Amino acid sequence: MPEQASAPAGPRRLIRRGRYYEDFEMGAVYPHHWGRTLTDGECQLFATATMNAVPLYFNKLHAERMGHPAVPAHPLLVMNVVFGMTVEDLSEQALAHLGYWNLRFPRFTYPGDTLVATSEVLDKRESASKPDRGIVHVRTTGKNQRGEEVCVYERRILVKKRSAYGGL
Repeated sequence: MPEQASAPAGPRRLIRRGRYYEDFEMGAVYPHHWGRTLTDGECQLFATATMNAVPLYFNKLHAERMGHPAVPAHPLLVMNVVFGMTVEDLSEQALAHLGYWNLRFPRFTYPGDTLVATSEVLDKRESASKPDRGIVHVRTTGKNQRGEEVCVYERRILVKKRSAYGGL
């Protein structure tokens, strides 16, 4: 029978991430961490795994005939990568995502492009029905390594209040 590992001695260190409702400021712009480079493999895997039927996203000859230098990344992969970069700053303390809109893709993204993201707080308000939370409205912009916008969207997030959830 395998031996059980014992718990380390001493106090446990708890790391809290993300912003509570009180931490969001109207007009604030939050640059998100590091950035992420898309690879050809993940672009092809996304197109295949989602059973995409648009040849632009999986057929090199078709993409070239359409004037593209390579097979572009599917826009929903781009959106998900950009969204993923925002989680630590915007929604670690979220109770729910309340919707996305005004989603646009001003430029194509290609394998090898490195994406970075920023989010601007457009509005915030306390919940009308629950005093322990508030709603934050943000616009997120994803850019490539040349600073060109490749993905822009807005969303509302239902966020915990620090005072109600014991945040530090």
